[in-house]
Amino acid sequence: MTEALGEIIESTSLKVVAESFSFLQPPPLGSLVKAKQYGRDGWIYGVVSFGATVSIDPGRRVTRRSTPSALDENVYREHPQLEHVLRTEFEAALVGSKDADGTLHRHLPSQPPPLHYSVYRCSPEEVSEFSENLGYLWVLLDFHGVLSPERLIAAHFREVYHQRGNDLNWLEEAAKAASRMFKNEYDKLTSVLLAIEPER
Repeated sequence: MTEALGEIIESTSLKVVAESFSFLQPPPLGSLVKAKQYGRDGWIYGVVSFGATVSIDPGRRVTRRSTPSALDENVYREHPQLEHVLRTEFEAALVGSKDADGTLHRHLPSQPPPLHYSVYRCSPEEVSEFSENLGYLWVLLDFHGVLSPERLIAAHFREVYHQRGNDLNWLEEAAKAASRMFKNEYDKLTSVLLAIEPER
């Protein structure tokens, strides 16, 4: 079993929200994650679409606990009680599923995973397998979360590119897919292409 990242605290047909097991460390934006299907041996896949550290009390804003010069990781070492008033959450847009026999589906799953199930990190091999067919990107294009679809897709491309061992051939195919998706939206396409350009 791969690493468990968090526990689902909200589940819908479009997304899940999970509380991270690692305080201050949600999984990387755009990364592929998975959760077990209810009553089956299959998996449901999602793309991390947002992360945040927020107050446990939704009606109360977090107040400053230190002087401005000390607002860094030392705050959490000096005030470990912050872990009792804050929590780190992440959201994942659902993009596909895998049956017990290994059949992959790259579209919205018929049912979301249940509350309190764990969300797991996908291995590089799983990421490579799922991203071989980019048809699921249209699900991300229609997803309306905190980030705009083009920013989420760009973040996903960057994360998959690295998980696939900096696979330039795959990145070129991803760029072509983005060109088809945003063919009539030059500004959005440009923002995606600039965001995924490999560092020199």
